[in-house]
Amino acid sequence: MFELPQFSLPLSIFLYVYSAYMLFYVLYSLFNIYHLIRYGVYGFGLYLIVTLFTGGTILLVGGSLYLLLGYDWTQIVSLNALFEKNAGGIFPGL
Repeated sequence: MFELPQFSLPLSIFLYVYSAYMLFYVLYSLFNIYHLIRYGVYGFGLYLIVTLFTGGTILLVGGSLYLLLGYDWTQIVSLNALFEKNAGGIFPGL
């Protein structure tokens, strides 16, 4: 039977992926806000859209960071434990 060697991943890898995504999102948002202000029609509507977009972004990012604070990012996840629970595989009769 095929058996994987002892393999584990630090949970902080997911935090790095999240950080890279957030960096991309911030850069993309700044690009969009710049173009809204530079090429948009000046007036109350433009400033309302930029304010709502910025406020919503701050609210969502702050909420996600608050939820991520509850995890212990120094833990190590053993992939063997994940595979042992599904030892029968997709087709257990084969």
